[in-house]
Amino acid sequence: MSARRTASHNGRTVDRAAAAPPLVINRFPAYLARRFQQICAAMVTESLAGEGITQLQLAVIACLDTVPGIDQRRLAETIGIVPVNAGQIVDELEARGLVERRTNGADRRARELRLTPQGLKLRRRLRPHNLATNQRILAPLKPNEQELLIDLLVRVIEGNAVYARPGAGRRKRGSRQSIGESTATRT
Repeated sequence: MSARRTASHNGRTVDRAAAAPPLVINRFPAYLARRFQQICAAMVTESLAGEGITQLQLAVIACLDTVPGIDQRRLAETIGIVPVNAGQIVDELEARGLVERRTNGADRRARELRLTPQGLKLRRRLRPHNLATNQRILAPLKPNEQELLIDLLVRVIEGNAVYARPGAGRRKRGSRQSIGESTATRT
C-alpha cells in the first residue's frame, strides 16, 4: 500500500508517491557522492521547471553575478566544465540577451563576461528559489549538521582539487577497456 503526499514548490503542489528511502548499500564516498549529485540535480531541475533555463546556464549566471568580468577559461574552471561547453552556454545566454562579452582592456584578445541588466534581473528573481532548493536538499539535517556537511565537502573538494576537472576519470572516447582489464595487459 503506498501513501500519497504532497509538497509545495514554487507556488505549485507536487503529488508524489511516498516510497521507502533508497537502500544505501555502499558507504563509500564515490557511491554516496554520485547519489547525492543525483538528488541535487533532480531537485535543481525541478526548481527550474518552466524557467527556460538549465542548471549549467544557472551556474554561469550565478558565477557571472559573483565574479563579473571573468574570462571564459576561468568561468569554465570555476564551474567545472570544459571551455568549449562554457563557450556554448555563454553563446546561448548572449543570444537571449542575458550575458555580454566585453574586450578586456589589459588583453584585447580576452573577453570579459558580464550579466546584462536583463541577466541580473533574472538572477535576482531566481536566487530565492535556488536558495530554497539548496535548503530543501539539506532539510534532513539539523542546522549545525548542514554547516558541517558543507565544510566537509569543501575540504574534500579542495584537498582533491587535482581531480576536480571535467572528464577526470572517464574512459577516452573509443576506448574498449573492459571491467578488470588493466592498461598494462592491452596491446
